[in-house]
Amino acid sequence: MFKTIIPPLLFRKAGLAALFLFLIAKLALCSAALAGELVDRVVAVVNDDVITLSELEEEAAPTIAKIKAEAPPAQVDEAVKKARQEILRNMIDHKLLLQRAAKRQIEVSDAEINAAMDRIMEQNNLTVEQFREQLATMGVSEEKYRASLRDQILRSRLLSYEIRSKVVITNEQVEAYYRNKYLQHNSPEGYHILQFGSGWEDKGRSASKEEALKRAEQLREMIIAGENFNEIAKNYSDLPSAADGGDIGTFKQNELADYMWQAIKNLHPGEVSPVIETPAGFQFFKLLSKSSDGIIAQAPLENVKEEIRTTLYDQELKKKFEYWVKELRENSYIKELL
Repeated sequence: MFKTIIPPLLFRKAGLAALFLFLIAKLALCSAALAGELVDRVVAVVNDDVITLSELEEEAAPTIAKIKAEAPPAQVDEAVKKARQEILRNMIDHKLLLQRAAKRQIEVSDAEINAAMDRIMEQNNLTVEQFREQLATMGVSEEKYRASLRDQILRSRLLSYEIRSKVVITNEQVEAYYRNKYLQHNSPEGYHILQFGSGWEDKGRSASKEEALKRAEQLREMIIAGENFNEIAKNYSDLPSAADGGDIGTFKQNELADYMWQAIKNLHPGEVSPVIETPAGFQFFKLLSKSSDGIIAQAPLENVKEEIRTTLYDQELKKKFEYWVKELRENSYIKELL
């Protein structure tokens, strides 16, 4: 945890610029208040940068709107307060990452952003006009989207330099995980399933039903050819399970929707189902294991080793990232003024 009082050494590390920015912001607030007009204010100082209330409100707007629409009236104020605090801390961490990238002289050119946008449009079967229409529907300007994309590329490149290059998952670790998780004799009864979904219009990123089907079939073929299901799901699935690499866990037969049961019932562990149409769009599944009446059938190591490697890699990356951000915070001057 950082201290709210600046120790001499920490102050020298932060630099005079942080204090200068802080004082200028305070003076601006005082002037505006005296004039009877509070235009904006600083809600956090991060080394030589500041985060303003207007920036925080813009970032928090979708979350706050959702809270106000869904939370019980008596809980709205407290929920909004907690959301603002959490979002502010995320913005502080983001500032720290951008500052670190600048220190390492990591840059992203306009040509790289153009190339990234071209890839996104190609992956989602969108023309330039359709892409701009989608941005307009979401209330996001192309300029703002490009700025966000630049930050994402910077962040990814920085993490590659600082963390990813240091994460190595060995075959021995993969085999140990397989023995512990896949070959254990107390596996819960049911079917362990990975899920991928491709939707259209308000259900996904494809513009039409035909595009969504084509997209699902293409990505299924990539997985059949040896691509990692977890990575494909994380990057391209339109379902909430994308965050977990498509892993929805283990279900008994009576817990599965009928369309899901029909898709997986004849699969052997390690196999991928055909693409089927569901209420949420087009989906396909991979069966990792099944356990019934004390008989456990597991996917062969060869069929799941890449999913295991991804799981272990993500766990180690998360651990190293959290420690790295903690160190960044401890070695920076941060003051929250919310």
